[in-house]
Amino acid sequence: MTGAGQDVLRAVPRLHPEAGLQRVRGSLLAAGPDDFLHTFEDGAGEVSEVAERILELVDGRRTVADIVAVLCDEFEVEPEACREDTVAFVRLLVEKKVLVLGP
Repeated sequence: MTGAGQDVLRAVPRLHPEAGLQRVRGSLLAAGPDDFLHTFEDGAGEVSEVAERILELVDGRRTVADIVAVLCDEFEVEPEACREDTVAFVRLLVEKKVLVLGP
């Protein structure tokens, strides 16, 4: 992974101060400051356990690299693919104002 990806791996994700997470009927929903509701589904429209697990692991202490390590331990996934997918997902959530990244 190159420069910007490494920066994200070292960052500590936190819930955006104007966003909220809530579990509704077994699915995790995020509301951002733009009043959009975000759901976390895979390509087949099913709840993405990995996406929801990433959000559960966002605690303001773990870095993205720490989250990747937990995911690799809990799910059978290649570490490089997990790093790339997790960084891309975190970036998307930052863009959607669900998460913010800090040192």
